[in-house]
Amino acid sequence: MVSWAITGATRGIGLGFVDNLSIDPKNQVFAIIRSRATAGPLEKLASKRKNIQIVVTDISDPSRLAEAAADVSKITGGSLDVLILNAGSAGPETSVLPPTAFHGKEEALEKEINENVKNNLISNIFVINSFLDLIRNGKEKKVIFISSQSGDVEFTRVTGFATVLGYSVAKAGMNLVMSKFSAELAQEGIKTLSLSPGWVDTDAAKAVTGDPAVRKFVLSAFRKLDPNVNGPISVNESVTDQLQVIRSLTEANSGKFLSHHGNHDEWF
Repeated sequence: MVSWAITGATRGIGLGFVDNLSIDPKNQVFAIIRSRATAGPLEKLASKRKNIQIVVTDISDPSRLAEAAADVSKITGGSLDVLILNAGSAGPETSVLPPTAFHGKEEALEKEINENVKNNLISNIFVINSFLDLIRNGKEKKVIFISSQSGDVEFTRVTGFATVLGYSVAKAGMNLVMSKFSAELAQEGIKTLSLSPGWVDTDAAKAVTGDPAVRKFVLSAFRKLDPNVNGPISVNESVTDQLQVIRSLTEANSGKFLSHHGNHDEWF
């Protein structure tokens, strides 16, 4: 049996991972969430599939994460094969602003950067360190960070995306952090990967690109990279592609930042 833990498993891509993985009874799936209050679809799925365990915690609180890791350890006998860091946040409303718009708005700039770094970078380091001993005892020994193409310099340069400043900075920073973990833990056989899910049809994506005018702008920008892109892909398609990349992860690719196609140029 392969054990998987997914943070941010209440909805969207996180829930997609839980759904896809739990189809196979040989997988033991831990859905790590912040609250059961908004976890209706996950609760319904877990009631049907006994290989899903829901773990409630706060990824910004190391003491609560230690408790969550202990809960997982009790079930697995002290190990975890794959940890998927999917939880994150798009940050404050200022995410729609480009860098120059923060001139004279220094407090807003600090909030834009700091909130995103806290939620999308520091909290993920907390999670990795809390579950690392379990990963050390696992068979697969894989730590996966669900990143974003917006954290890639070349993607930003070509598309001309000047907004989501803090989010992009935090994702890019966490990509580097994953490489640091890879460098440190390689001798233990632990492999890491930053993985872009693509442009995915989630509620979070709709909140950003749902407006017709915004969608038109986004499509125009994305087509500078890929003239054939017409819209977001489904959660299931994204998760299926990502799992193929995760399962094929070797020491040779550890620490890299890849797309859901397993390369560094097909972002859609």
